[in-house]
Amino acid sequence: MLWSHPLMQVIALVLSVPAVLFGWKRFLAVHCGQKCVFPWKQHVRWGTYAIALWLGGGLLGSLLVWFYWRNLFLTGVHAYVGLVMLPLCVIGYMTGYRLDKEKRRRKWLPLVHGVNNLVLVALALWQLWTGVSLVRLYLM
Repeated sequence: MLWSHPLMQVIALVLSVPAVLFGWKRFLAVHCGQKCVFPWKQHVRWGTYAIALWLGGGLLGSLLVWFYWRNLFLTGVHAYVGLVMLPLCVIGYMTGYRLDKEKRRRKWLPLVHGVNNLVLVALALWQLWTGVSLVRLYLM
């Protein structure tokens, strides 16, 4: 059961890669004037899966820490970064949802969406690093 949280989070990180790559194509087209095809539906699909798994995995991780150790912040920085990720996941989902449902030319909302989600991916990488340290400390 304890391995379900890290497994979900790693899968979310892997699923975020195509979403980031597709979003990068969109950024190049809108802000750098490059012509390219933006695979909209795939970007939405992979991004939605990644954010949903990050949220679900974060909740599961919190529940597991509480169940086994009765202290949500026992994991220190890992828990605090997870808390920072929570509103970023909500912002990423909500801005993405609006961009998907109200298709029109925009410049700033996609930029906010992209920067938010790049920060989210960077934090997820940090979580991977701190999570591996926690696995070594508590489970091995």
